[in-house]
Amino acid sequence: MTKQDDDRAAILAAVEAETDAYLRHDYEAWQSCWHDADEIQRIQTHVGSGVTVTKGPAVRDQMRGIFAQAQPWQLPRRFQRENYSIVIGSDMAWVSYDQIGDAPSIPKDIPGQYHELKILQKVDGAWKISCLVSTQIRTTSTQSPMIQVDSEGRVLEMNTSAQDRLPDHPLLYLKANRIWARGEDALLHLQEAVTWVATIRTRHTPCVGEEAVIRSVPLGQDDAGLAHICWVLLRDGKLLITFDDRERLKTQLNTAGEVYQLSEAQQKLAHHLVAGSDLAAAADAMDISTNTAKTHLQRIYDKTGVRAQPALVRILLSADRRDV
Repeated sequence: MTKQDDDRAAILAAVEAETDAYLRHDYEAWQSCWHDADEIQRIQTHVGSGVTVTKGPAVRDQMRGIFAQAQPWQLPRRFQRENYSIVIGSDMAWVSYDQIGDAPSIPKDIPGQYHELKILQKVDGAWKISCLVSTQIRTTSTQSPMIQVDSEGRVLEMNTSAQDRLPDHPLLYLKANRIWARGEDALLHLQEAVTWVATIRTRHTPCVGEEAVIRSVPLGQDDAGLAHICWVLLRDGKLLITFDDRERLKTQLNTAGEVYQLSEAQQKLAHHLVAGSDLAAAADAMDISTNTAKTHLQRIYDKTGVRAQPALVRILLSADRRDV
């Protein structure tokens, strides 16, 4: 093993040991994982209570109080981490990941899903945690398929959802450890998106939980006529591909409606068209006449400045693009 491999293994072991000590409420084991210095910090963002920042000796006081609580404590029945990213320097490193658990101490109205960043320092040859940034996730986005790739589109890691759903996807597949799209145009657009986001990454400083840029890639229609879309995005310095994310698609189309000032009926029509329906099918689903649907479509064309449905789909899916 190389020194980099040894450091990676030691860093992951330190992260796991700290989590294990926390779940067991073992203060002595927990504090042994942390750097004994005044600059240590715990920064937490919770859906209900906002942001809390604890520094220096107050961190240890805080943890003593948590572990001393008399309330019953049980280990989570399900606990997993996905989407690891590790950056290692000579004496400092940072690790980020998505964490999912169902500890009974978590209230039912608060999801046990977090994005965490841990900064470590090498102290006397041992990796010690010096900062924790924990961000609670309100949505179920961590359940969406996530595939981490390099700048050439080679797969580095997949979460469980991607492993389960990619083999059955009608328009995306794995070939020679790369993500491919069926159809020359879709493959070209996917490769261009990966290259573009990879280029952005070279000049972007990662921020915790941030999706710095997103590029939508229309994949076309499957044999049943259903349209499919994937997204290439930059998050925490990682190049990711995701698909089958209905919430993300809904958010993008709602944003497009606001950007182009579409009426409620126009937004509904846009949703149907992006989902792969033709105008007649969309009119039927909306319980309006085809002529009325044509009028709505013409108004959408006027507001977006395009004159063809493929171009309309692309511009609607680009309305919330964030460039660096």
